[in-house]
Amino acid sequence: MTEKRGYPFLVGGAILAGSIGLLDVLNHTLGDWGLWGVLLASAGGAVLLLWRKPEPKVARSPLPQTVDTVAVRRALAEAEKVITQLEVEVNDPQEAAFDAVKPQVNQFQSQVSQIASDMNRDDIRLLVMGAKGCGKTSLIQEMQAHWTPNSTRTLSFVEAPSLFEAAANSLAAEALAQQQAIAADLVLFLVNGDMTESEFETVKRLAATKRVLLVLNKQDQYLPAERQTIVNHLQRRGRGVWSSEDVVAIAAAPNPIKVRQHQPDGSVNEWLEEQSPDIAALTQRLEQILQQESQQLVLKSSFTSALALGVQVKTVLNDVRRTRALPVVEQFQWIAAGTAFASPLPAMDLVATVAINAQMIHDLGTIYRQKFSLQQAQKVATTLGSLMLKLGLVELSTQAIASLLKSNALTYLAGGCIQGISAAYLTRVAGLSLIEYFNTQEPNLTLSEASPLAIERFSQILQRVFQQNQQLTFLQTLANQAMDRFSAALPQPQLTAASDPTLFTASQASEASMTDESVSSEPLRLPLYCAVPLSVAPEVEIPAQNGTGIPLAASSLDTTTLSSN
Repeated sequence: MTEKRGYPFLVGGAILAGSIGLLDVLNHTLGDWGLWGVLLASAGGAVLLLWRKPEPKVARSPLPQTVDTVAVRRALAEAEKVITQLEVEVNDPQEAAFDAVKPQVNQFQSQVSQIASDMNRDDIRLLVMGAKGCGKTSLIQEMQAHWTPNSTRTLSFVEAPSLFEAAANSLAAEALAQQQAIAADLVLFLVNGDMTESEFETVKRLAATKRVLLVLNKQDQYLPAERQTIVNHLQRRGRGVWSSEDVVAIAAAPNPIKVRQHQPDGSVNEWLEEQSPDIAALTQRLEQILQQESQQLVLKSSFTSALALGVQVKTVLNDVRRTRALPVVEQFQWIAAGTAFASPLPAMDLVATVAINAQMIHDLGTIYRQKFSLQQAQKVATTLGSLMLKLGLVELSTQAIASLLKSNALTYLAGGCIQGISAAYLTRVAGLSLIEYFNTQEPNLTLSEASPLAIERFSQILQRVFQQNQQLTFLQTLANQAMDRFSAALPQPQLTAASDPTLFTASQASEASMTDESVSSEPLRLPLYCAVPLSVAPEVEIPAQNGTGIPLAASSLDTTTLSSN
């Protein structure tokens, strides 16, 4: 095979020689000043090329340019699949906590039928949006009185709640407006002047899925030159978001004009003269859109509604699965706590933690319809532990919990308490992170093989969940619950004499046992901190999938003892 060689030095030398020759010709032809002029012009052109502002990119809509009935039916079919799976999971006889969700399933099924029927309708739905005082009500009244009766289409108007208010119910108003925008075919967004940043971002989001007309209302309050300046600025600002033809200026309810008339006798008469509304620019633009795009407006609205319904159903399904998954996480966090508390060796803690997390991953995968084999679950658990160590979460959690237990000398001296609470906390963080990770994926509707863990995305979720669960109140509550469990698992101290137990020696106990049979019948119990050595492993229960429990010693937990089904 012939090797292809390059000659960079020869090529560079040829280019350099040619450039020197060209400069020499220009010097003889134009002189020194002409040569410097050519060089300056070249430098200026290069600067202009570098500093030239790029043309604004047209915002890409997530919706296709054209929508047909096939696309709408396909979106509805996808939503129906999720609704069917949701119905199966909430109607499980063993899950009585989801009775409140069952009416939602019927509501979702009704919405599917409604969307399928609406995509063949002839009427057009218009939504009027804007801030408070922009003239939404006046515009609707004017259009219903003078334009709707003469239109060839059946039109319906909906006024959205006022946006961008500082009131406590502003978030609820914006959520309602978003729901109304999904059902609308065309949105009229009103402004009274140049747009604020909040208004621009709102229109930008709407324009991604809806046809939006930007309406400058109250144009009578500006001089003609000012009015045109505002319109031009709105058109330039929305370049790539909306077309310049979709920016119109109107006066739905113009202010009366003061008229002054001078009489021959020198007196002056003044009065207010009412002005007629001027919405001609808006109605003309609407007529053009309705003649050309009325069918597409209805189909895109139905398509958007079908997609929004699918997202809503997926959210409810994820909530149901999260409700089922949280008790699993809580169960395994206390298993991990008991294992770490009773285990005398850190190596045994590590093996047991991997085994416990592997079983938790397996059970969570079953809830989220992702089939993890035993080997896959162990691999994910090992990856999860390595990721926690790499991010420093183990050290941070141990330091935080140790600082909480310093106030109690008994618990602070018992290293097993710190290890146990840290194990419970980290297991809970791992479980919540897995739940959030599964929620970000498309919900599986059938039990299928689990896909590989996306490490980078899961790492971001893990850090976020760790920060959210790092509040002092949460850690204190977890520590208190763990100490209650540890105290209940160990024998409580009981004193056999009314005197100070530190003064009750072993010889006194022996003497008392020979003289008083009632005392000898009750064994001597030592205080809590010396009653049970940490090497004793208490029994914990790992519930099986069918609800039964198999008592196992925590130290005997191993990856080979976990069920793979």
